[in-house]
Amino acid sequence: MSAVGRCDLGKVRSHNEDSIYISENPETEFEYYIVADGMGGHNAGEIASRSAIQFFNEYIDSNCKINEGADILDAFIDAINYSNLKTFEMSEKDEKLNGMGTTFSAAAVCEDKLYVVHIGDSRVYIYDKYGFRQITRDHSFVMEMVRMGKLTPEEARVHPKRNMITRAVGIEKVMPADTIIQPIAEDSIILLCSDGLPTMVEDKDIEKILRKKIGLDKKADMLVELANKNGGYDNISVILADRRVDN
Repeated sequence: MSAVGRCDLGKVRSHNEDSIYISENPETEFEYYIVADGMGGHNAGEIASRSAIQFFNEYIDSNCKINEGADILDAFIDAINYSNLKTFEMSEKDEKLNGMGTTFSAAAVCEDKLYVVHIGDSRVYIYDKYGFRQITRDHSFVMEMVRMGKLTPEEARVHPKRNMITRAVGIEKVMPADTIIQPIAEDSIILLCSDGLPTMVEDKDIEKILRKKIGLDKKADMLVELANKNGGYDNISVILADRRVDN
């Protein structure tokens, strides 16, 4: 399994509120990846995304002895609950951090399955022989409107409230997460990203880049470059993980 990550400021924002993580633990039988997109005044968004990942990893490292794929999702649920509580407590203790929060999407690969926990509108996609598809569901105002039939997906991409999320790590003491177990083929590429990518680059154009016969590093660079070329209105985070050995 090969993985690369990019966390880019974009063209408009003055600071980067995104954080990413790619695991490098040879003692585990799985690898996992995280994208978090923070929100809050001053630098609270950056603190929220970075801290949420730190707390998640702290829980995994200290409390989890994962030997089988079946254990991963339970561990992820416990870890994100712990991370949410600790991030919430941080915001309660420091007035400057009041109201901070972050999206959080974590994905693990073990054998032939992908395990995901997800809060907010950072996304997880799969690209394989069946095409390119999003497997997470955005917790956002505009996507709720899409699900109710009041907006089309195209209208949602440019809606003025497209950045308004309905769930985030750290904004409440308890925050439910979506969970996914998804079979994946040997030739799958997994994409995790903050909303700075899909709001700037259409799915068909992301798929065109992933289809190219070039290395993961170049694909990640091209995705960020295209998001910036199209405006770069937000921070842009990308993690690509490829099950093929010949990257």
